[in-house]
Amino acid sequence: MIAAFLLAAMPSIVPWPRSVRVGTGTFTWQRTPRLATHLYVHRDPALGDEGYALSVTPQHAEAWANTHAGLFYAMQTFAQLDLSAGASTHPLQIRDRPLYRWRGVHLDAARHFFDVRTVERYLDVAAHYKLNVFHWHLTDDQAWRLPVPGYPALIARGYSYSDEQVREVVRYAAQRYVTVLPEIEMPAHSAAAIAAYPAYGCGRSDLFCATPATYAFLKAALNHVFTLFPGEYVHAGGDEVPRTFNEPAFLAPVEPYVRAHDRRMVGWSEILSPRLSTSAVVMAWNSMRRAAEAARRGNDTVVTGWPLYFDAAQGDAAQEPRATVHMSTLAEVYSWSVMPDGLTHEQQLHVLGGEAALWTERIRTPRHLFYMLLPRELALAEILWTPHENKSWTGFLQRLPAQFAWLDAHGYPFRIPNAAFDVSGGRVVFTAVPGQVQIVDAWTDAGSAAVRLSAPIAGTVRYTRDGTLPSSSAPVYTKPLMLNLAPGGTVTVRAATFFRNRSGATTECRIHRVQVGMLPRTGARSWNALVSP
Repeated sequence: MIAAFLLAAMPSIVPWPRSVRVGTGTFTWQRTPRLATHLYVHRDPALGDEGYALSVTPQHAEAWANTHAGLFYAMQTFAQLDLSAGASTHPLQIRDRPLYRWRGVHLDAARHFFDVRTVERYLDVAAHYKLNVFHWHLTDDQAWRLPVPGYPALIARGYSYSDEQVREVVRYAAQRYVTVLPEIEMPAHSAAAIAAYPAYGCGRSDLFCATPATYAFLKAALNHVFTLFPGEYVHAGGDEVPRTFNEPAFLAPVEPYVRAHDRRMVGWSEILSPRLSTSAVVMAWNSMRRAAEAARRGNDTVVTGWPLYFDAAQGDAAQEPRATVHMSTLAEVYSWSVMPDGLTHEQQLHVLGGEAALWTERIRTPRHLFYMLLPRELALAEILWTPHENKSWTGFLQRLPAQFAWLDAHGYPFRIPNAAFDVSGGRVVFTAVPGQVQIVDAWTDAGSAAVRLSAPIAGTVRYTRDGTLPSSSAPVYTKPLMLNLAPGGTVTVRAATFFRNRSGATTECRIHRVQVGMLPRTGARSWNALVSP
């Protein structure tokens, strides 16, 4: 298995090409005038449903896969190779398949509404990085975004998606081999529906009560979901229900109703109970323990939650747009494993994969939305596609510049990465500053130090040495900064990356000279070990 995206590539979104000729299992696509490309459906059990084999020579490229999805991923990889300078001049053989079959990304469209064009761009970037599940959170306390025949008051006071818009999104996703997972929240987080139809709350404003009228409404909503969404899974919510409420009893008729319509119910961690059918999928958001419990019980499970909650800040809160009080850096996402500890091989098979959640209580605009998504979605793609033994944080960082170039070329807002420091001069030990993730102390016993600045993007790094924040008029970094260090003295360097008309967050290194033998005994050998891009 290779990485989710390739080294030094400038990839391109490649939907299923219109020029494909369908014959007896053979597909031919002319990618460029100079390189013929042949795609074959060819049975190879080792590749699974989404794997592929790719062979590239200076004259032609051939790909094999068991399914069209596998061929689609082969085409994504080939597009990266084809756009890399000189890539087609060297013979190349790739056999690749994903580690997990559920590689998901979530969008909360209930707290704030995002139009179809934004949703489709969300799908574009997901498919580009070989994610294959789009979890569409359509109802919550703030709004109900899906019309239900016979219940017009649901959408009378806010934006919603029409049936045709939903079908368009489902079609758009299917063309990119992405399954849409719709979520109809119950029994909690239901204030919008109860505001429209108070009887379904039985005196409560945000919690459905178990009455025949409520179930008739929910079955009507689910019936419409079954009509609009052809995928195997339907998410019925289930989270943050008061402990005094009997949730297993409430959901008892819901899960078999979903199953009777040839679907599988998905729910948040709280649905796990002795009454739950093993057909249901548990989405573990609040602990890895719940994922392990589900897998041991025989329920399939999908892992989300920290650090896969992308509404969390990516750096020090004072320098970030509105986010939750939590933090999830690019490095933390990349280092995460969605497989709980202590499972047998058979139990591990119930871990379908993972999903990043992007809740939008604080996110109002597409620009803010994509800033929170990117570049963390790239790390998500790698942890769900690439096995642990093939992962490399250094290799990931080397491949980032090409990805930032692609995102910029396609108009995606993203978080500009932090400028990084390298300090040399005698022995150097780096230590974290409590409460800060973008300020680091460097300790050396040398009388001078060289400071090198870098960023994984084709931007400009600017710096200051006088304690001020780097502005667009600050000096541009062009060569190592040579610092003279007085005994017991400290020199502070601040840096920021500037790209287009925007600047990234400020990072800071405080360089201290100490006496020989007085270096901290514990610490890191590099800046990158403490600060994520």
